[in-house]
Amino acid sequence: MRIGDFEIGKQTFVVAETGGNYNGCFETAVELVRKAAESRADAVKFQVYRAEGIVTKAAPSHVPSLTGSKSQFERYKSLEFSKEQYQELAHLAKQLGVVFLSSVFDEECADMMEEFVPAFKIASGDVTNLPLIRHVAKKGKPVILSTGMASIEEIREAIKELPKNRLVLLHCVSRYPTPVEIANLRTIPFLREEFGVPVGYSDHTLGAIACIVAVALGAVIIEKHFTLDKNQQIGDHRLSADPQDFKQMVDDIREVEKALGRYAKQLDAAEVEMRKLARRSLVARDNIPQGAILTKEMLIPLRPATGISPSLIDQVVGKRTARAIKKDAPLVQEDIVW
Repeated sequence: MRIGDFEIGKQTFVVAETGGNYNGCFETAVELVRKAAESRADAVKFQVYRAEGIVTKAAPSHVPSLTGSKSQFERYKSLEFSKEQYQELAHLAKQLGVVFLSSVFDEECADMMEEFVPAFKIASGDVTNLPLIRHVAKKGKPVILSTGMASIEEIREAIKELPKNRLVLLHCVSRYPTPVEIANLRTIPFLREEFGVPVGYSDHTLGAIACIVAVALGAVIIEKHFTLDKNQQIGDHRLSADPQDFKQMVDDIREVEKALGRYAKQLDAAEVEMRKLARRSLVARDNIPQGAILTKEMLIPLRPATGISPSLIDQVVGKRTARAIKKDAPLVQEDIVW
């Protein structure tokens, strides 16, 4: 599966999630795209809102002190951009070599973003929103489905609507911030085995350790909230990575990928050379005359591995020597009458 020019699974796809961290300011959104590119993100993602398509006007704010709004409707309304503004952000991302993605929260937003994004994100809150999932599935593009708050049964019903060859699930815990002790990262391999699709991780913890561990557990996508200033109190800033943090996280992820290597047991060339120094040979404890019958007591395994391996001890014991062997000399094939 490809998202833009990126082959999912070949290397961890690292997404800078802007969430609402632009605070409704287009200039800040532009800067987030620029900084995401500088921070070595593979993609930058915006949550595309149309307040009328998400929430009733009467729905109270989740946490007024953190959103700066009295209602969810007011908050989402303050974060809306026009199609032309998203087009400009997508164009900038392309210029900077960053994949532009969006979470869409209703069918109109999906239609508006279709020409700008190579894949769609469905947020955790919409796992049960079958009308939206079906609408997005018809677009024929890859879908990234977050699974926060969802039961196995709800995930199973949702993915019935999505072709597996175009689907990536994201393990997610919908708590802001998420205490690391409930991140439950072993869910990543569990979901992969349960549903037979690639699985990534949408992170809400403080810091980057959960993201690093997720990569080690096989996450193909890492989605981390991204901000220009973690000290802002409104929105998701406090659980986000700033450009310096994000760049360090990406660097660490790339190091983890190198360390993970391949799914096999294969000797490196340097290890083959190390065998000679670290492994042992069967060595004569004392002088052994020609024609002697070798016993275990005559031999001692010592480094280096320039003679017969101790793994062949059972084949050597009981054999007759073909010539005299001096004390401390490693046994070689020519020393023995086979």
